[in-house]
Formats: sequence, C-alpha cells, structure tokens
Amino acid sequence: MTQFKLSEEWKMACCISLVSELSLIDSQFERNNSVSPPPTTIDDYQIIKAQRGALAQECLKRDAFKPLVDDVQVENLKISLPEVVGHRFPIRIYRPSLTPEEKLPIMLYFHGGYWCAGDANSEDLGCRAIIARGSEVIIVSFFYRPVTDVPWHTVFSDAEYAMKWLASSAQEFGGDTSQGFLIGGAESGAHLAALCAVRARNRYPNIRLTGQVLIVPTLIAWPDPQIPRDWADRLKSHVEHADDPVLNETLYEKLVEKLNVFADARRDGDNFPMWADLRDLPPTYLAMDECDPTRDQGFLYEALLSEAGVRTRTDFYPGLPNMFVQFPDLPTTAIAGFHLSVGVSWLLNPGT
Repeated sequence: MTQFKLSEEWKMACCISLVSELSLIDSQFERNNSVSPPPTTIDDYQIIKAQRGALAQECLKRDAFKPLVDDVQVENLKISLPEVVGHRFPIRIYRPSLTPEEKLPIMLYFHGGYWCAGDANSEDLGCRAIIARGSEVIIVSFFYRPVTDVPWHTVFSDAEYAMKWLASSAQEFGGDTSQGFLIGGAESGAHLAALCAVRARNRYPNIRLTGQVLIVPTLIAWPDPQIPRDWADRLKSHVEHADDPVLNETLYEKLVEKLNVFADARRDGDNFPMWADLRDLPPTYLAMDECDPTRDQGFLYEALLSEAGVRTRTDFYPGLPNMFVQFPDLPTTAIAGFHLSVGVSWLLNPGT
C-alpha cells in the first residue's frame, strides 16, 4: 500500500485541535474528531455526520462567519412530490440577501452522507458560501430519504422527482431555469446530482440542466469485479488512500454495500453515471481531495466527460482528507468556499 502524505495544515489542525469547538456540541467529540481513528460502523458515521452539521450551525454565531449570515437569506420549508404519497420532504432555500427584482438562476443541491446520513446542515456553510462569495443564484437544498429508511431505488428516484418538481416550481422561489438550472451535491449528493443529469437527458426532454456541481463525487459502485481494467487502473486511490482519516476504504465499502443494489443495476448508467453515455451532459465543476479513497472516481469521471465533449473545471486539494470542508477552522476551507462559488459562477456564465 502506498503511504499517503497529509498536509501540514491538517497535521497542525490535529495537533492543536482547531476543531475543538465541537466539544460545545458533544462532550465526547474528542474521541470522534480527526485525531482519533475514523468511524468504522455506519451508526458511528451517522453520529459524527450529525455532529459536524451541528458544528456548522454553531459556527454561524461567530464573527468570522458573519457574511454567511448577513449576505444570505435562508428559509426552511417542507414540500410534497406528486410521485411520493404520504411524505413531505424538508428543503432549505438560500437566496442573496439583496435579491434583485428579476428572477435568478436556480440550483438543486443534495447533501452528502453516503446515502445514509447527513441533512441540510451537513453542507450549510458551503451553500451559504456560494452566494456570500458572489454567485447570484438561488439554492434549494433537498433532504432525500436515506437508504436506512427506503430501498436504494427510492433514494435515487427521490432525487429525480425533486429535479422534476423544481423544474416546474422554480418561479415560486424567485428562480428562472432559463437563466440557469444547476444541480449539485457532495459525496452521495454528488452521485445523485450526476444520475439526475443523466436521467434528465434520457427521460425529460423539457428539463434543460445547464451545469452540475460534483464535490468529492462517488460515481460507481465500488468494488465491482466487472469494472473495466483501464478504469480500475485509474482508481488507485481506493488502495493508496485506504487508511486515510475521516473516510477510509473499509467504511466506504460498507456504505456502498448498505445500498444493496443488485449486480445489473450497479452497471446501469441511470444509476451509476460512470457507466452512462456521457455525451450531451451539462458542463461540470468538480472538486476532489487528495487523501480520500474516492478521489480517483472524480478524476476518472472528469476524463470521461472530457472525452465525451463535456466542458469541465476542477479544483484539487493536496494533502487534505475527504470533505475536509466539514472542519470550518482549516484555512483551506475558506479557500474552498471561494473556489466553489467561482465554479458555480463559471457554470452560470458559459462564456468565461
């Protein structure tokens, strides 16, 4: 196994506990943070993901995060989807505080958590940063049902139906899809966004997505003995970074296994986009972290998109682990928020 090298920034954060604010939320954080081994069970992962979301909300009380509060309007609602009887889905809507009278582009966002954890709090700071750092866009963060409650295909269809709903409802929230209709997310949320882009092209000729935002995406059901050899050769991060902090390969494989997707469905591009025909998909912004077993999935997808003629833009964070942005006091977290906003603006302004 190749020895990975974490950045000095991450090592310093571990040594001086820059993330110790979580002790305000949970007195047991010290055994769960980046200094300790990463979670090994799905139950532990769900707990830690919730704690990190709670940290994000605590951070909003601090002066350093004031622009994320002052420059962004936030509204929490629940919606019904015509295809889903008896369930109301939480959504969180983000708007620029000085929303112009004209309609704005709109973005549908899916939180991370590898299909079983997380909620709108998980990436609340990132959604706020997109707007606070200059992107004129309305963001609708959608809370899909986790695979711990419903089958895998229901998780996937929740995302698809949310896309259909927002395509017809954007104006209710001040959005105009003709100005831009983006879809995005992190981790499993990036997977759901990418499969929505494929399904939109394949199933809904009236839905025109204009860009996708894929943050540390997982785009294939790994491991799989039928993955093409040339793909497997380009997915070395699953071996090279198998023991990395925050997310390791053992936990990642448990999370994929929890989906319980049968073999043929694992290789259907409508379910896992790496297998799809990628032609005519919208321009794509990607962000990958070096010390992350899923890293090379993003780079492989970027290469396949480019080969299919899709415009891409990528940010890469050397020496940092999966979703390091969940640790708000890391200096690079603020930089990544700026990069994310620039990436969204790039999608909204195709000529740039």
